[in-house]
Amino acid sequence: MSEDQSKVLIVDDNQNNLDVLERRVTRHGYEVDTALNGRIGLGKIRENDYDLVLLDIMMPEMNGYQVLERIKEDPELRNLPVIVISAVDDIESIVRCIKLGAEDYLPKPFNPLILKARITASIEKKRLHDREEAHLEEQALSQRIARELNARLSLTRAAELTLDWALRRTSAHAGFVGQILDNGEEMRIISVGGEDGILDYYLHNILPIDSEEMKRAVEMIMPQANSGRDNYWLPNTSSRTIIPIGRAGQVIALLVLEDESEERYKNNDLSFLTVLSDRAAVAMSNAVLYEQVQKANLAKTEFVSEVSHELKNPMTSIRNYARMLNSVGEMNEVQDRFVQTIVKNVDRMSRLVSDLSDISRIESGHLRLELTTVDLQQTLDTIIASFEGQFETKNQALKVALPEYVPPITADQSRLEQILTNLISNAHKYSGEEGEIQVGATLEPAGGKRRFNTDMIVISVADNGIGLREDDQKKIFTKYFRAADGQANGTPGTGLGLRITKQLVELQGGTIWFESEYEKGTTFFFSLPTERVSEASSLSESS
Repeated sequence: MSEDQSKVLIVDDNQNNLDVLERRVTRHGYEVDTALNGRIGLGKIRENDYDLVLLDIMMPEMNGYQVLERIKEDPELRNLPVIVISAVDDIESIVRCIKLGAEDYLPKPFNPLILKARITASIEKKRLHDREEAHLEEQALSQRIARELNARLSLTRAAELTLDWALRRTSAHAGFVGQILDNGEEMRIISVGGEDGILDYYLHNILPIDSEEMKRAVEMIMPQANSGRDNYWLPNTSSRTIIPIGRAGQVIALLVLEDESEERYKNNDLSFLTVLSDRAAVAMSNAVLYEQVQKANLAKTEFVSEVSHELKNPMTSIRNYARMLNSVGEMNEVQDRFVQTIVKNVDRMSRLVSDLSDISRIESGHLRLELTTVDLQQTLDTIIASFEGQFETKNQALKVALPEYVPPITADQSRLEQILTNLISNAHKYSGEEGEIQVGATLEPAGGKRRFNTDMIVISVADNGIGLREDDQKKIFTKYFRAADGQANGTPGTGLGLRITKQLVELQGGTIWFESEYEKGTTFFFSLPTERVSEASSLSESS
């Protein structure tokens, strides 16, 4: 209904009063409906959409006070303006009407000029309120759509949601979303909807952008509509609306709606479709970027994996030939030092290649785990024996404090050794001369302090070394992280060890965390389950 056709209900039990008021209100350009008592009037109010009610007080069956009470009690009606027009003009009645929610009060006989002014003011106030409510609803809807569209970084999902909202809001019988290809002359259909799947066979097809409306939509980035008969998808289509989905002057997709009716969409529908396309453009652009990043990451991971594999053979040869030089003939001190330098640097390269290989296999999902029952004490004995020489060079002490009985751990033996090796190696590197490293373990029952879902062994590796600054603590498990501290920077490393350690712990069903104080030391904790109902390598994917 247009603004100059606002609808007014007059409720009065006197037919003469009804007739007079009806003529007056109609003369002012409003549509009028009438009711001879409050009960009939309330029934009409609940069944129709009125902009204003002119209400008498003294009526049989249901008086004006009762009608006001029912209107203001109903959440859907409480904003309907009511002007009381009554012969009852004592102050008490006027106050009662206003308290019950009446917009205004006019005594009978009414002044025609004042009546007109009050009706105009009340209806204008309602229009402003309705516009504000509609605006707030549109904002809330727009935010809801944005949340749904951006919940997942998926181009297909964003297209499906966009089309679903468009079909729900408009009268369109069917539609589709087509992603514009790089050549700008074709589109790939990524979502279809409506008319019981009549467009399903177009899904995933690549089709030409062959209509003038589509070409203009791609070039002009504005809605296009036509009512011709060319290039329609549905057999009974009478009109088509094309909404471009684009950002920064570039269309990335088209939303095409087809309708069996030739009626054009109302302005509020077109406004909604425009807002929808803006929201969709953000979500779809993000999804495209995400897909590109994922592809780049996959390509990078595959490249790193392949290069790491290819480097292992020549490094092994270099190491072996360097060590064989001793058997060829006696070397002097300088020659021996050179050979040891070669071996040492090849070992560093080997660790770097192994780290790169591990991180690429973890990120690509190709790391294979063999879950078995592992004895923690035996594992620690093996690792500690391999560190004896390194600890002696810095005169450091390594202490192990385990309970008398440590339940077996369900883990991958070699990966558990890798985790412990990384943590003990870090403690050694970042602790000074005569530093002390302590390794411990405790049993944490399910539902305990850390609320694990199953019984866990919590293993700790503590040092009294340089510790971590607060800023560095936030980035400790990120890839290629090296602490800003000068002492830490002087220690060789790839910046991948802790990242790999964290992922290996989590792949085996555990968690890792730490406590650190700058210049006083750091303690790393990680948990692994004491038992697991699963087959070996159930957490793994074969490469």
